Amino acid sequence: MKQIFLATALLLAACSNAPAFETQGPASATESTYQAQYHNAARAMEAVGTLASEQFEGRKTGEPGNRKAMEWIEAQLVSLGVSPPRREGYRMSFDTDAPDDADRTVEATNLVAFIRGKDEASPKAIVISAHYDHLGIQDGELYPGADDNASGVAALLETIAWFQAHPPETTIIFAFFDKEEYGLGGAEHFLEALSEGERGKIALNINLDMVARADKGELYAVGGYHFPDLVPLIDAVAAKAPITLFRGHDSPGWGDQDWSLLSDHAPFLQAGIPFIYLGVEDHADYHKPSDTAENIDPAIFARCIDTIILMAEAADDWVAKR
Repeated sequence: MKQIFLATALLLAACSNAPAFETQGPASATESTYQAQYHNAARAMEAVGTLASEQFEGRKTGEPGNRKAMEWIEAQLVSLGVSPPRREGYRMSFDTDAPDDADRTVEATNLVAFIRGKDEASPKAIVISAHYDHLGIQDGELYPGADDNASGVAALLETIAWFQAHPPETTIIFAFFDKEEYGLGGAEHFLEALSEGERGKIALNINLDMVARADKGELYAVGGYHFPDLVPLIDAVAAKAPITLFRGHDSPGWGDQDWSLLSDHAPFLQAGIPFIYLGVEDHADYHKPSDTAENIDPAIFARCIDTIILMAEAADDWVAKR
């Protein structure tokens, strides 16, 4: 049976003036220092190191390391004091095929929290998402998944911390999805568990997947091709972002580098919900045991997270005015 669990959160939104930002120009890929403006950079790097450590065993869906990672993220949500969408808590569990065995069923778990907007009469909401699962241990080798996607989880936690201190205009739902690596199962379950009316209240998805290894000082915002109304929003953020922010990877002209259906924003796109996917291009350590925290430049990662928070703030204002 489908479970309707976000009705309260989706019926709440906000309307207020966004905080003013002091911004810097785009990053040079060779710069080694950067002072984070909107988040705790040391905490974000520590989160990546923790999630990519051996104790979480690559966070493969259905495996003990994945559950440990889920419990660790849940503890961070409690520490941040962010609200769960229902009395039972943050966990939204579902049964799914085991990643390597379609004949075996395992339990996967999304974690969902929200911050209520100030204008409770507005029905619109934004979903900001990141998946926490990865590839696990294969042939005896650990796949840590530091950039993919411990980085997105850390950035999402920092975004929660920002909005806890700077309440949004629109209700924001924060979703940590499971089973992205094996079929986008977490995002699909999240949307399937909503009624048609509840899905209609989601004005925008911002999806974070691989947001640390901007080795050329470049981050991509995907989605403007499908939803041209988002282009001015993206370009306005790019003009003041502390890292070079490009649009692209979202049209047939990109060939196999069209990322429109390659992460958890895909079910939102297929449901007709506007999305902005923020991520970096594939790098030499993508889906390899060498995707470790040590290969992340903390200064570049800090620039990426500040850009993510700028995008979230701008999107909050964009949705509130529509």
